[in-house]
Amino acid sequence: MTPEQQKLIQQLLHLGDVKVFNRKKETIVKAISAMDLDSLELILDENLTYQDATKEMFLTKLKDIFDEIKKSKDTLQSHSGKCGSIDCSNHNKNGMLFCGRNSGKYFNLIIEEDENDNIKDLYYCNVFKCNFKNKANKKGKSLEVFIYEDEKANFKPSSHYNYINTTSFKAISDLSNYKDETISKNELLGWLQEYSVFYGSKPIFDFRYKNEHKFYKIYRIADELKKYLKLEEDCAKAMQLYDTLLDDNEMNLLKWLAEHEYLKDELILFSPDFIDENTNRLKKVMVNLEFNISISIDYLKNCIRFQDLIDKYYYLMFDKFKVDIGEIKNGARLGEDIEKHISLKYHLEQRNIFVNAINYKTKLGKNSFLYGNDDFGSLERGQVD
Repeated sequence: MTPEQQKLIQQLLHLGDVKVFNRKKETIVKAISAMDLDSLELILDENLTYQDATKEMFLTKLKDIFDEIKKSKDTLQSHSGKCGSIDCSNHNKNGMLFCGRNSGKYFNLIIEEDENDNIKDLYYCNVFKCNFKNKANKKGKSLEVFIYEDEKANFKPSSHYNYINTTSFKAISDLSNYKDETISKNELLGWLQEYSVFYGSKPIFDFRYKNEHKFYKIYRIADELKKYLKLEEDCAKAMQLYDTLLDDNEMNLLKWLAEHEYLKDELILFSPDFIDENTNRLKKVMVNLEFNISISIDYLKNCIRFQDLIDKYYYLMFDKFKVDIGEIKNGARLGEDIEKHISLKYHLEQRNIFVNAINYKTKLGKNSFLYGNDDFGSLERGQVD
């Protein structure tokens, strides 16, 4: 170790004349609290594993957590705790909770020591108990030190792993070809189709390999967007019908809203996904944030217009025609099916308004021989059945 390195660790750790190879708990805790990777690089033993990973891999995971905390321009404080799981072999083993003073973001590490009180292992605990944890939970989120199976020091790849990893990597690579670009609808749907069988074979919440998990997260988000792209076709038909209807005709509006309730329900998360609640403007439609891949909002223009009409009219009409749950109708109370109670069609039927029996009143186009004919003026205004 060079004199410069010795000076660096003493300065960064603020330990005065402490020995450079001091691997005691206090030294490690100070280095982690300071988010000092340079000192940790020097302190941790490269011949040991930490959470079954090499020192280099473990420090990479810590760096990710430090970077997340530093985004909040935060500093760490440490608090003693222990493993609280009675079913775990690490039950009651001591560790530390590290929590951001401002953001409340926190993570924990069990700290194992050898017979000489030197650190022999560090690892994350899923059931960490600490008096300070309740305060941390109120302010911020937990940051997990997670090591995939293929990131562990003793990992030996099998043929099955090679297939999963190679396919996952290829799928990620194929999509990354559109990095910083706008992908077309056909290109996105083509990518989803190519890897649909592989995606469907993945067990939910059981991802052991890094690229496998990354692929699943990327595909899942893109697949959600695909749902809206498919709904766009139905929304286009709904809007085409709406545009033929006479304005200011309540029966037209009620029938149209009730017949398209299924679309309203399918688009329930559309606004949060694509509308900025602060500015009420459309967000950029992102396929993937990491690669900065977007898709044109034009592909969703009918979904957007449909949602605008739902926001404008549906809940207004629902409040106007809803029947109170406790209201007695024909000597019997309304049913207990909550899904029915939030349906406009259901409430209309309780008032003997059946949308199937309503005939749409449509506009007469300028090319119609009836257009502008005074004898049919009332028909144009929807006043004649």
